[in-house]
Amino acid sequence: MNRVAIVVQLCHESIVGGSEALAWQYATLLSDEFKVDIITTTALDYTTWANVLTPGCETKQSINIYRFPVTIGRSEYWHNLHARLLQEFNYPKYIDTENCKRISWSIALQEEFIRYQGPYSEPLLSFLRAHCNEYQCIIFATYLYPTSYFGIAEIPLSKVLLAPTLHDEPPAYLSAYKYMYKRVSSFIWLTNAEKALGEKLWGEVPGKLVSMGVDTLLRSPFQAEYPYLLYCGRIDQNKGCNDLVNFFIEFKKSYPSSLRLILTGKSELDIPTHPDIDFRGFVTPEEKFQLMAGASIFVMSSPYESFSIVTLEAMAQCTPVLVNGACQVLVEHVTRSGGGKIYQDCESFFQAVREMLSNQDKLTEMGDIARKYVVANFAFSSVKNNLLEMIEKYTVI
Repeated sequence: MNRVAIVVQLCHESIVGGSEALAWQYATLLSDEFKVDIITTTALDYTTWANVLTPGCETKQSINIYRFPVTIGRSEYWHNLHARLLQEFNYPKYIDTENCKRISWSIALQEEFIRYQGPYSEPLLSFLRAHCNEYQCIIFATYLYPTSYFGIAEIPLSKVLLAPTLHDEPPAYLSAYKYMYKRVSSFIWLTNAEKALGEKLWGEVPGKLVSMGVDTLLRSPFQAEYPYLLYCGRIDQNKGCNDLVNFFIEFKKSYPSSLRLILTGKSELDIPTHPDIDFRGFVTPEEKFQLMAGASIFVMSSPYESFSIVTLEAMAQCTPVLVNGACQVLVEHVTRSGGGKIYQDCESFFQAVREMLSNQDKLTEMGDIARKYVVANFAFSSVKNNLLEMIEKYTVI
C-alpha cells in the first residue's frame, strides 16, 4: 500500500501559513514516495466556514485534493459557547495543583463546542469512514477542528498520525481532546516547546520532533528610504496585533524617528491611520521575502504559535526578530538561536527596539546568527526523512 492521506480544514493557494501550509508542505515532501491525497472542505474562511469552493477532486502537482462541503459552520451559537469558555477558563477554581487549568464541562458539551466551531463536514467523515483502509496512514493537521477530532474517531488506531500545531489557548484545555487523542498512534511535533505543552495537557504522548521545512533562499532586500519593523500574517487581536500597533504608536511618540511599521496579510482589525504605519494587505511570496530581507526587525506579536513559519522565514533572510514572550515556541526560537529579543509588555518592547536599532553591527551579527539557526535546523530534506521514518515506524500496512 503506497498511499497516504492528509486531512486539513482548508486547502487553497490563497491560504498561507499555519496548519494549511504545513499540510501542503508535507504532501509535497511525501509525493515522491507515496500517492498523496489531501482531504479537506470547500471553505476558504475560518471565521464562517462558508462553502465557497467546488466540491470534488482537483489534482495539483500530482496531489489529489478532495473537497467536501461544510455541514456546520460558525454561528452566533458557537460564539456564545466560546464566550462562556473564556469566562470559565479564567475562573481561579479551575487551576489544579499542577497549575494546569481544567474546565468542568461535560464531554457532550465539549463536543458540541468542537462541532459548532466548524468546519464540521459529514461528507468528509463519510469519505474517511469508507476509504480509510486504502491508506497506509492518515495525517491530521491541527488538533483544534472537528475535521481532526471527529475524523480520528473514524480511523483505525494504527493508521493515525496527528500534527497538533498545539497552542497554549483555552480550547486546548478541554479534556475531550485529551481523551480523543489517546487514540493517536503518534504525534508529529514542530518544536520542543509544543511537545512540552502537549505533555502538560495530555500526559505522556508518543511521537517525534519532525518540524517543518523553511525556505532559506536569500532574496534581494526591499529598498526603502527609511528603516522599518515588519509583521507578516493574519492581522487580528488573537495574534497580538492590537498591542503591536499601539506599542509602535506610543514608541514613535516617545522616540521620534523615520522608523516605520509595515504590516502584510489579511486584516481583521481597523488599523489606525498613521503616517508611519504602512498596511499592504496580501503580497506575493517574493514581495514578502524581499520585505523580510530589508526589514531592520521582524516582529511576531502572537502569543499563540506552535511553530511560526514567518518568523523563521524572516530569520532565514538574516533579519533579527522581536517576539512576544507569552509564546514559549517563539521564546525557544530566540533563546536557541540568539537571533533576536523577547518582549513582555510596552516597556520591554520599547527597550528591545531601542537596543536593537542602536548598534547596526550587532543587529547585523544577530541577523547572521538567526539565519544559521534556521539553515541548520529546518532543512526540507531532514523534515522529509523524519516524516518517512514516522510513517514506517508508527503505522501498519
